[in-house]
Amino acid sequence: MYTNFYFISIIQLLLFQTSLSIHFGHEVGSSSMDSTHYDRRICSLNNEKKELNRASFWATIRSSPFTMNNTNQSNLIPFRRQLIINNGEDRLVTRSSPSLSTLNTTNINNSIPLGIDQASVDIIVNNQISDNLTVYVLVNECLDCPYEIIAQDLSSTQVLNLTLNTKYTYQIRIELNNVSSCVENLILYEHGEYILNVQTSNTPSINSSSDSGLKCLLTTRRLADNVYTPLIFGGVILIAIFIFCIFAQRMKLREYLLNLKNRCFNHVPPQESTHSYDLQACPPVTTLCQSGIDTINTTECNSNVSKILPMNKVSQIIVPRSKRLLSLDAFRGFALIAMIFVNYGGGGYAQFEHSSWHGITFADTVFPIFVWILGASLVFSLKNAFDKGVSKRTLLMKVAMRTLKLFMIGFILNTRFKVDLNNVRILGVLQRFAIVYGIIGTIEVLCTRPRQYSLTANLNNNGKHTSTITTTTVKTGRTKRVTTVFRDISNFPLQWLSIIGLTTIWILVVYLVPFENCPAGYLGPGGLHENGKYENCTGGITGYIDRFLLTDKHLYQYPSCQLVYGCKPPFDPENLLGVIPTIFLAYLGVQAGRILVMYQSDLDRLIRLITWSIFTTAIGVGLTSGTLDGGPMPLNKNLWTLSFSFFTAGLAFLGFSIMYIIIDKLKWWNATPFQYLGTNSILIYIAHIVFATYFPIQWVVANTHAAYLAMALWGCIFWIIIAYIFFKKRIFLVL
Repeated sequence: MYTNFYFISIIQLLLFQTSLSIHFGHEVGSSSMDSTHYDRRICSLNNEKKELNRASFWATIRSSPFTMNNTNQSNLIPFRRQLIINNGEDRLVTRSSPSLSTLNTTNINNSIPLGIDQASVDIIVNNQISDNLTVYVLVNECLDCPYEIIAQDLSSTQVLNLTLNTKYTYQIRIELNNVSSCVENLILYEHGEYILNVQTSNTPSINSSSDSGLKCLLTTRRLADNVYTPLIFGGVILIAIFIFCIFAQRMKLREYLLNLKNRCFNHVPPQESTHSYDLQACPPVTTLCQSGIDTINTTECNSNVSKILPMNKVSQIIVPRSKRLLSLDAFRGFALIAMIFVNYGGGGYAQFEHSSWHGITFADTVFPIFVWILGASLVFSLKNAFDKGVSKRTLLMKVAMRTLKLFMIGFILNTRFKVDLNNVRILGVLQRFAIVYGIIGTIEVLCTRPRQYSLTANLNNNGKHTSTITTTTVKTGRTKRVTTVFRDISNFPLQWLSIIGLTTIWILVVYLVPFENCPAGYLGPGGLHENGKYENCTGGITGYIDRFLLTDKHLYQYPSCQLVYGCKPPFDPENLLGVIPTIFLAYLGVQAGRILVMYQSDLDRLIRLITWSIFTTAIGVGLTSGTLDGGPMPLNKNLWTLSFSFFTAGLAFLGFSIMYIIIDKLKWWNATPFQYLGTNSILIYIAHIVFATYFPIQWVVANTHAAYLAMALWGCIFWIIIAYIFFKKRIFLVL
C-alpha cells in the first residue's frame, strides 16, 4: 500500500510540477539538463527572463556599433554568435578603456569585473604605428571556421579590451593595411589579465607570425587562478572513500556493525527471500525482481510456470546479493551517478560538458553506456522468458508496452516547465531509449529460435567449469557439435543480418542522399563551418529529416553547436536517423549479454569481452583516421555516427570487464553504493530530473567552480542516499 502511494506521489509531482510556485536554487551548473537535452526554457523565473531576452540581445549586439572613445571612434563588427556559458551570463564581449595618454598600461581600468571562466586581454598599439589596425579573432574549437572582425581602425591612442571565455582557445590576427601582420595564439586561464602589445619589428616574434614589420607580444599582468584545485581535491576525497569502502568490506565492518546493532536493540534480522537474480543458470527458484531503465524482466527459469510476472508494478521482493551479477548493477549505477553529476553541472568544467560538434568528452560517453547495458540486460530477460515457454506474441506485447511507457515518460518530462503542445519537444533521451529498446526487443523476439541460448559449459571431473576456447561438447545420442568457440555469434545469424542491414541503410542515406542546397555526406554543424558555405545544413540529412517530419517547433532549440559554430536551425541530438547507429550500439551490448549467458568460465567471458573492447575501439578510431574529430566519419554524439557507436562500445566493454574482475571474480568490492542506483535506475533517473532545482538538492551558491562542484557532488550523494532508502525499503520501479 505504502509503496504504491510513493509511486503515485512521484507521478503526480511529475505531472503537476509546473503549478508549483516555490523555487530554490540556481541553474544547476552550466550544462544543467543540457546533458540530457531537455528544454529548460521555463525552469525558473530568472531563467525565463534570460531566455526571453536572448533573441533581442543578439539583435542589439549585431546592429549597434561599439565606440572606443569620443575622439576617435572605432566601430566593432560583432560576432555572428556569442561565446556564452551559464545561459548567457558569460560571453565574448568588448570593453572600452580611456585614452593611453591619461593611463599607464599597468593600470588600465576594466569597468566590468571578471566572472567564472573569464579572462581579459588588453590590446595596445605602439605609438610608432601611425596607421590604424584591424583585429580578428578565431575560436580554435570552431573547425574550418573563418576569422571574425572584432575591431577596425584601432589606433595607438586606444586600448581594445576583450573579455574571453577561458573554456576555449583563440587566435588573434592583426592586420595593417589589409595585410596579415601578426597572429598570436591565446590559451587563457580564469581571472587572468593579459596585455597584447602590437609593436614594430624587423624580425617576427618567436611566438607569433609577422610579415609586415609587426610583432605581437603577450604578457601577463595578473596571474590566473588554478580552477582545477577543487576538482583534484574532490577526486582525492572520492578515491579515499572508495578505498575505505573496499577496506571496510574486507574487514567485514558492515557485518560487525549490524551484529552490534542487533545485540544492542535485541533486533532479529529479517530472513532474506529465496528469490534471486541468477543471471548464469536456471535454478529451481521461480521468481526474481529487477528494475531500471534497461533492466531484466521479472521472471526466472521454471518449467512449471507459464506466465511472466507483471512488469508494471512496484516490486517488494528483496534480492540476495550473493546470487546477483553485481558487476552489471554496479556498471549501471556508475553510469547513472555519472549522468547525475554531468546534469547537475559537473562543477562548470568544460570536460563535463558535451562537445560542440565533432569529438568526444566525458559527458558524451554516459548515455551510450546506458544503451550498451540495455542490450546486455535484454538477453537475460528474453532467455528467462523463452526458458519458461512464454509465447512470442506475449513477449512482443510486453516489449511494445514498455516502449510506449518509456516514450511517454520522456515526453512528459519535456513538458514539465511549459505545457505548449504547439512547441513542445517530441524527442529526448528516454524517447531514444524507448525506440531502441522496441526495435532491438522485436528483432530478438522474432529471430530467436529454441535453444539458441542453451548453456553448453563444460565440466571437468571435479565438477568445475573448464574453458570452451579449445573444447567442445557433444550431446548424448548425437554425433553433432553443439558448441563452438564462436557460438555466441554463429547461433544468431538472423539477428546479425537485421542489424547489419539497418546499419547499411544509415550509411547509404547519410553519404549518398543530398537535400536542398546541401551536399550528400555532409556531417558538419552548418553556421560558420567551412566558412559558412553550408550555413543552414546543420546536421546534414539527419537534421533535415527531423525538420521535415517534426518541424522546427518540435525540436531542441539550443544545440551544442550554437555556441561555437553559430548554427541557426534547431537540431535535436536525439534525432530519428541517429536511432539506427544507436541500435547497433545496443546490439553490441546484446553480444556482451550472450557472452555472459553462454560461457560460464570467467576466463572465457573476460577474453571475449576484452577482445570485443579492443576490436570495437580500433574500428571506431580507424573510421576517424585516428583523429577522433576528423576523418571520413568523426566521433559525433549529436549525429551518433557509427564510429561513435564503435568507440563508446569499446569503452563499455572495457569498463564492464574491469567491474566484473573486481566485483564478481576477485570479489574485492561488493558494488556499494552503485548497486543501489543500478537496481532502481528508472526511478532515480526520473526523480533527479524532476527535483533538480529544488531544495535540498540544489540551492544558490557562489559563482565559483568550487561551489558548483560541491553542489554537483552533493546532488550525487543525495540520490545515492535516496536509492539506498528505496533499496532497504524494497521499493523497485519496474516498467
